[in-house]
Amino acid sequence: MNKLEGVDLIEYLELVAKQESQSIRQLSDAVDGIWQRMQNGPQTFGDPMPWEKTHNNFRFRPSEVTLWGGVNGHGKSLVLSQVSIALMQQSPICVASLEMTMPALGERLVRQAAGGLCDITEMGRILAATDGRYWIYDECDSVDRERIIGMAIYAMKELGCGHVIVDSLVKCGIGSDDYSGQAKFVDKLCWVAKTYGGHIHLVHHLRKGGSENEIPDKVAVKGAGEITDLVDNLVLVWRNKSKEDAMQEGGDYVDEDPDCLLLVKKQRHGEWEGKIKLWFDAKSHQFKASGFQPVEKLL
Repeated sequence: MNKLEGVDLIEYLELVAKQESQSIRQLSDAVDGIWQRMQNGPQTFGDPMPWEKTHNNFRFRPSEVTLWGGVNGHGKSLVLSQVSIALMQQSPICVASLEMTMPALGERLVRQAAGGLCDITEMGRILAATDGRYWIYDECDSVDRERIIGMAIYAMKELGCGHVIVDSLVKCGIGSDDYSGQAKFVDKLCWVAKTYGGHIHLVHHLRKGGSENEIPDKVAVKGAGEITDLVDNLVLVWRNKSKEDAMQEGGDYVDEDPDCLLLVKKQRHGEWEGKIKLWFDAKSHQFKASGFQPVEKLL
């Protein structure tokens, strides 16, 4: 009969229909967003990376999720730290750095922002500039996935954050072999981004290949294949270990070769995919757009 666990099925479906009616809109309701994209194009809509040469190719758009992937030790969190300094100048951000303490996270950010080591006065100036702009989810351990979702919603809804960084997936209380749990969690992050209008950055590890010198592809992303299907953007971070080793050991290397590559392997709402070449300055921990570019104060 037309019953569902003691509830009249027709009444139940009509209730669902009434709830879902709130999500049915006319296309003309999105006129402002459509016009903005028509004028600027998807590549130039959203918040940019710190490096000007990327601005016409890739942006962090509202209501999207970017997966940052890399082999352990290849600098994905360090790159994202510099990106976060640029993002906080566009809108407030919230960082859940579950693998680092606040002092360690702060020291890295201050060094990048100052362009190197600085005195306590300069440190205070930089930290004051982050107030109300750079929020930290002060947990440094594995955190249940529902708490991460709650943190992201609070950051966007209550703090007005345009970006939320979760570093990393392995610390979100999901087993490495729980592919279904990983996919459901990433799907929920996508829902949060779309519902509350912010951009979520999720850091994740890659499988190690035969050599660290191999430039990775998106098939190297650990875990459920649905992860890369669900996210809007995929950026892989690769560190030029062979050049780094040669520099340290006095071997031969080509100075013009980049120290780091950002590999944009997916951009759902943009047309560009490709490589972003960066050069690393060890004293400031800054990544530069060219080997000749001087280190600058970022805040």
